[in-house]
Amino acid sequence: MQDTPDRYSRHILLEVVGQTGQDKIQKARVLVAGLGALGSTICILMARAGVGFLRIVDKDAPELHNLHRQILYNEIDVSLGIPKAHAARINLLSVASNVEIDAINEEIAKTNIYRLLDGIDLVVDALDNSETRFIVNDAIVDLKIPYIFGGAVETVGNVMTIIPGRTPCLRCIWPDPSSIVGHAKAATVGVLSSVASLVASVQVTEAFKVMVGDIESAIPGILVIDVWKNQFHVVPVKPNPNCDCKKINS
Repeated sequence: MQDTPDRYSRHILLEVVGQTGQDKIQKARVLVAGLGALGSTICILMARAGVGFLRIVDKDAPELHNLHRQILYNEIDVSLGIPKAHAARINLLSVASNVEIDAINEEIAKTNIYRLLDGIDLVVDALDNSETRFIVNDAIVDLKIPYIFGGAVETVGNVMTIIPGRTPCLRCIWPDPSSIVGHAKAATVGVLSSVASLVASVQVTEAFKVMVGDIESAIPGILVIDVWKNQFHVVPVKPNPNCDCKKINS
């Protein structure tokens, strides 16, 4: 369907976005890393907002237990067993045919991360393991690409906006990736569907701030949310001048 002038009118009316900001959103090229609970909401919100180019990456296929939180898929997708990346593209184009979507059915690894980042302005993290997150983190620091980190498990979520050269990266906070490998995962302790959608929505909001050029309004640290306990706070963090990323990418 061809765009009409009022398709994004409610964004354009916003003082923080406006026509100029919406134009920037429509020109943005974004990599969504992972297409599970976070990735589902991230992709839906970005596609509906008119983000011009989405490269969506995941190696799995939808399963029945995904449907309570991965709102981009349906029972037909599960029964057909098609890859998440391909199912996501079909479903996203049904509501945003004007958006270019590059669906990649691969696992993110050191061998392909630079290819996946080619031509990308911004990365939004929807991954479910720390090893892959650090692969992405190291590459975006090297290429100076903004990165919106996010995670959700049980009833708790975290969001951090990483602007290379300006904010801390993941290695500034966790120098040794192996130290967080044993952290709780949704696969073992569960995740509340609503906290996943909330974290993803905050991530998309942070992404919009970067797209329109309002980096000053980005979260100044790590946002920590526990929706069950009604707790929301930001933990201040500072760049580590001896961050291992500088050694890795030197």
